[in-house]
Formats: sequence, structure tokens, C-alpha cells
Amino acid sequence: CSYYYDYKHPGTAVELDKCYYNVMADGPRQEKTNRCRDGKDTCRDCREMPVEEIYSVHFTLCSKPWHCPAWVGQNSVTKDICAKFHGEWFRIR
Repeated sequence: CSYYYDYKHPGTAVELDKCYYNVMADGPRQEKTNRCRDGKDTCRDCREMPVEEIYSVHFTLCSKPWHCPAWVGQNSVTKDICAKFHGEWFRIR
């Protein structure tokens, strides 16, 4: 991506909101430092977004929907949103 936007089309890149695009179900803070993942002073927990408002999901933390859910070690908030993501994936496929 950086070659395309840095050299072919400089100045045209747009940062998308991670609560709506490529949502990963990760917590808002880094575990080791407790700092916001997006580098801002105030963290927004994207796991609280209504699923209906999300445009795309990245199934890394939630595991792929076609595999058995392996949410071992995930907290209940992450497990809940992963279950919603999987349910929506099966609904629309």
C-alpha cells in the first residue's frame, strides 16, 4: 500500500476508522503499557460498536468462522463480539 500511496498517488491516502473497517475485536489498550492502541489520549472500545454499523471484520482474534471457535484466553467482551461477528458471517454467506 505505501508504494501506491507514497509514490504513485501521493497525498491521497485516507486513514479509515478502525471501529468500522477491518475490525479485529481487540481491546482499546495495549496490555503491557495500558496505552491506547491508536496513540490517542482517550480510548474508544470498538467492541461496543453495534455490529450493524461495522463495514468489515478481520477474523484474527476471533478465528475464522469456518473453524471451531477458539476463544480461549479471551475476555467475555471479546468473546461476545466474536460470537456476533461469526453469527453475521454465517447469516450473509
